[in-house]
Amino acid sequence: MNKKINFLAATGMAALLLPTWASADDNMAKRVEMLEQQLRALKAEMKQTVAVVEKTSKSGFKGKANTTYSFGGYIKADAMFSEHSDAQRAGNVGDDFLVPSTIATGDGSNGGDKVFDAHAKTSRVWLKTVTDTAVGAIKSYVEFDFNATSDERLTNQSSNGLRHAFVDWQYSDTASLLAGQTWSTFFNTGALPEAVDFVGPTSGTIFVRQEQVRWTKKVGDGSIMLSAENPSTGLNDGGSGISDNSFDDNSMPDLVARYNGKAGDLSYSAAVLGREIAYKTMASSDDTYGVAVSLSGKYLFDNGDDLKFMVNHGNLGRYIALQAFRDGAVEANGDIELLDVTGGFVAYRHLWTEKLRSTLSYAMASADNASSTATTLTESISNASINLMYSPTKPLTFGIEYMIADRELENGDDGDLKRLQFMTKYVF
Repeated sequence: MNKKINFLAATGMAALLLPTWASADDNMAKRVEMLEQQLRALKAEMKQTVAVVEKTSKSGFKGKANTTYSFGGYIKADAMFSEHSDAQRAGNVGDDFLVPSTIATGDGSNGGDKVFDAHAKTSRVWLKTVTDTAVGAIKSYVEFDFNATSDERLTNQSSNGLRHAFVDWQYSDTASLLAGQTWSTFFNTGALPEAVDFVGPTSGTIFVRQEQVRWTKKVGDGSIMLSAENPSTGLNDGGSGISDNSFDDNSMPDLVARYNGKAGDLSYSAAVLGREIAYKTMASSDDTYGVAVSLSGKYLFDNGDDLKFMVNHGNLGRYIALQAFRDGAVEANGDIELLDVTGGFVAYRHLWTEKLRSTLSYAMASADNASSTATTLTESISNASINLMYSPTKPLTFGIEYMIADRELENGDDGDLKRLQFMTKYVF
């Protein structure tokens, strides 16, 4: 009887408690679901925060008026052993990187010269801004390096110089307008190969930065670029008695038209340059017009290797080979005789591994100097190089390069430069 009563009591107690347990389970399930929702929301917020931080670190930081600021540059330390075949090195900018017009020439009777140089002058810094406006994005860019004269006796302090300073207005999805100093539109920087030397295929490449106004318009897979750029004239004495000199007496800007296109794995640029060549002295003056063309590009192979090239011809003057040639000569009657220059380069880059690569390049240029000018003018220049680049991580690169450069004068005198150069470069 007692067992039956106890059983009935337990059964009744369980019946009374079951709703309470069920309610407790429901509350617990709701709380667990709420915690899971909060956890998912926290994860999403953290992911968004990380994305914002990564974007900020890559593109800069936000400032006032919807402007994004970014800062960067690189440190480049160079060390080089140079051997000059004729005479003693001039002790100029050619000691820091290849400048073909400074290669010493002679008949071999003066002996050679071996020197060691080291510097960090080509290190640079830049500041960039991007402002979103109702009329499109407005970009600005300022860059300077320290590639100027320095005193090597004590502090090796080098003066800084302005490389770029321009504003670029992206006024539509397909067009932009640039004003300021930057690379000439005639120069396709994308075709310049990787080198330890400051320029690389110097003897055959276009290499000019100057003030300009440039309009760019996307057309299909390519683009059209039109620009008006700052002019400058350089002339030799062709019997007029004037000193070989540069003149700033132009009344018209240099005009450039360029098309950038792509065909499969080949990307290319074709450009035409129109220039006024003018001078004025107390005794005489003259002006004429010159034209030059340039074709350059890059072919990308399936294995990641690439071939870069450039071919130039016409009244190039200061536009090619760091002004190894002038624009023309002033004849005895005061007229300008224009100078034709042909030059270019080819460079092949091979990827040994993801971190190791090499570039083999050859560059040259030759001028058709006026017969009335001095026979000591440069007739032809060339340089060939091979390098090995190692990047343990993308921003850091160590490089070694061997270069042979040659310069020949109209009278047959020539000279060559052999250079072994080492580089450490960190991009930040």
